[in-house]
Amino acid sequence: MVLDGGPEAGPGSLVGRDAQLAVLSRWFDRAAAGHAARVLVGGDAGVGKTALVDAFVAGLPDAVVVRVEADGDRRPGAFQELVAAELGADRARDPTSLLERLGARQEEGPVVIVLHDLHDVDEESAIGLARTVRRLHADRVLVVATARGDGLGRVWTSLFADGPDAATLRLGGLDPDGVRELVFRLRPGRWSRAVTSRLHAETEGNPLHLTTLLRELPDDVLRGDSPLPAPRALADEIASRTARLSDDAHRVLACLVVLARPAGRSLLARLTELADVDVDAAARELTAAGLVDVLALGARSTMRVRHPLVRASVYDRLDPLWRREIHLDLAAAVGGTAELAHRVAAAEGRPDPGLADDLEAAARSEPTDVRAAATRLLDAADLSPTAELAERRLLAACVLLVDAYDTDRLLARAPAVRAARPCPERDVALGFLLSRDADPAAHAHLESALEAADGDPEVRALAGVRLALEHIFRGRGVAAAAAAARVPELTRRPVRAEQALVLHALGRALSEGPDAGLDVLAGHVDHALGADPAITEGTLHLAAGRIAAARSRLEEGIARSRRGAPSSSTHRAHCHLVEVLYRTGRWDLAEAQADIALTWFVDGDRGWAESTAHAVAALVPAARGQRDRAAEHCAAARASLERTFNPQGAHALALAEATLCRALGDADGMARALRRVPATAAAGGMSSAPFAPWRPLHAEALVGSGDLAGARAALRSWPRTGAPLWFRLARHQVQARLALATGDTAAAEITLRAAVATAERHPDEVADECPVELAEIRVLLGGLPHVPDGPEQLRAAAAVFTEIAATPWLDRIRAASTPAEADHGDAGAPPLTPRERQVADLVARGLTSREAAEVLWVTPKAVDFHLGNVFAKLGISSRRQLRGRTFA
Repeated sequence: MVLDGGPEAGPGSLVGRDAQLAVLSRWFDRAAAGHAARVLVGGDAGVGKTALVDAFVAGLPDAVVVRVEADGDRRPGAFQELVAAELGADRARDPTSLLERLGARQEEGPVVIVLHDLHDVDEESAIGLARTVRRLHADRVLVVATARGDGLGRVWTSLFADGPDAATLRLGGLDPDGVRELVFRLRPGRWSRAVTSRLHAETEGNPLHLTTLLRELPDDVLRGDSPLPAPRALADEIASRTARLSDDAHRVLACLVVLARPAGRSLLARLTELADVDVDAAARELTAAGLVDVLALGARSTMRVRHPLVRASVYDRLDPLWRREIHLDLAAAVGGTAELAHRVAAAEGRPDPGLADDLEAAARSEPTDVRAAATRLLDAADLSPTAELAERRLLAACVLLVDAYDTDRLLARAPAVRAARPCPERDVALGFLLSRDADPAAHAHLESALEAADGDPEVRALAGVRLALEHIFRGRGVAAAAAAARVPELTRRPVRAEQALVLHALGRALSEGPDAGLDVLAGHVDHALGADPAITEGTLHLAAGRIAAARSRLEEGIARSRRGAPSSSTHRAHCHLVEVLYRTGRWDLAEAQADIALTWFVDGDRGWAESTAHAVAALVPAARGQRDRAAEHCAAARASLERTFNPQGAHALALAEATLCRALGDADGMARALRRVPATAAAGGMSSAPFAPWRPLHAEALVGSGDLAGARAALRSWPRTGAPLWFRLARHQVQARLALATGDTAAAEITLRAAVATAERHPDEVADECPVELAEIRVLLGGLPHVPDGPEQLRAAAAVFTEIAATPWLDRIRAASTPAEADHGDAGAPPLTPRERQVADLVARGLTSREAAEVLWVTPKAVDFHLGNVFAKLGISSRRQLRGRTFA
């Protein structure tokens, strides 16, 4: 953007940016062809980021342009609400709602979402929008964003990192030819190349600086030898331009720069400062001066200061007393939370006991928005008349920052917290910070806060929750349960009591096994306020080997979270749902869920759980024998564990590595991967359940590595009754492998036929929970010598393994089959991609495009795109023809 709006106001007048426009056009063409993309335009203030993007979208007449500009509102989720409103989404913080609207808008044409000034976006919105944008794949959507080049957070930096779907376009000054073109456009005449080269050198091609010089300086100065005004002189030039304004225009400009966001006519009309001002005439004058833009929004118009440099220059030069009066005037006009912000700005850091009291009262009135309440208390601390009051309010704010997990703001105040008087609030803040750094001293501070008999009960309750979490991270189940059990009697907040309930259950599960944790949750899940009780119950059912119950609860928890229920465990739900889908033979859906799970960690968020996400993401490629992909995830899981160890991640990694070794036929490797698991389970905890999924895998490893006595001992330790069907089939398989290891093929056949007979009595349960276990048994049975129905058993197994692309098992089937029997696929049909199989499987089960999109966390448009490919490859034309087919 330029100061006067002339040279870069539209696509026909933008100069020196042909190369950048071409880059954006190439990304648009890619997106328009159905490959979603995202581009960040970064650069210094005044370099023309907004002008470039506005000129680009102005040249896209057939595109649907959704333009959102950050207005500096730092409330959590504020920017995401603006984006949702522009898209027409009814649930701003639900990614599936945003994705649904993005899918609908694509029916009108390719969609370009323009997000201006990412550096002013609140962190919660950044995280939420980044996760949503990453879910755009086969969509006609291009996201184009602008941001200043300095201090952009890791969320945006990661999202726009150069890659096949993203790029960061760093916008510098105009090149010499661009400067020359701009000079001739603004000041037609005879300009030598020496003059334009000097202008380029001294302005570094900055369009704002260059335009200002061309607008204000006479020809002889531009052609002379004296140094041109440096960029810092822009403020003086803006001040000079401001000084030439009429009094009315100056007053309107002052109100706009103090407001610091676009303003409509109704707001300006409420200001005492402008009571006798002709706002329309002032707007025309300010627009002509290149200081203000008037934006048409339907029947309304909005005024905004044209550029941040203009606002900063005018604001800094306002008389402090007048600036304070305008802030107070605006406080009365805007009301709500913005009123306090203007009163704080008017105070300019001077103690204001009345305002500090009002801020503290406002913080107490916002019990659900803890980040906003913390901001109020931090402002109150700064404005407090005494050091004692300031410290009390600071510590109260820090407690809220702990509750909100607002690490960055808490770290900024860490020195003041350490210097504060000993008290429960200080202990909670220090305990949180130490826990974040994996410092073993964290629990001492948290325990001190919990034990403070004279402390605020709610602060003690938060300490109990944080202490329980600290114990859980370190595998201390008994201590975690004891800390969590004390919280309900301290708190009046139902959400806090529910947090404690979940932690109590996890603590019991860590010390006594998953069923003990389920006992704690019994009767609480169906009427829970948040999503975490359902997610935790699903987690514990999975640890206990009850796969169907685990899936039901995990999906329920995710659905609750998407509807807006509070949750701190949604990332965990996605991780465990990966394992559930893997164990029930829905491998492609498991990979889709792993992709979703990993989006929670791509920006460095929740680093302590990243190891689990990568470990479960390794399961499907490991079982398919995709050594490199599986090894890459396992390596990432190990690296995460080295940074932040947690027992759950270590257990998940052991299972993933054993699964890969199994697919590769490396029994010794299986045994090495699982070597620590039995001792851990024997000590109690999550892995101690009698039907835990690791047990058959470990027993098979013992057989394959030659430890037959160990395998028999493992079998004898398993309960004879109460096992789920999948575990009974796994027991038969281990027994058959033991018999084969001793050369007793007859006993192996008897065992395997018993397993098949058991499965055939429960066909629905097999299809829903354990198709892979039955298929594995059929391969073992069909591979035995002199089995009359061997080919039939192999064909049945091949049908299952072909659908899930289980290459190692298909190779074994081919090895056991005659050449005539070995062809199990349709060589004429192109194979479906993983995403196509995921979509086909969901549609075959009767889901609509919208419902399938919610499961896969993509747009309905993307589902329809992949479904079209499925139809073409399978030679069908309707969803009905998919019914009854399986695609895993």
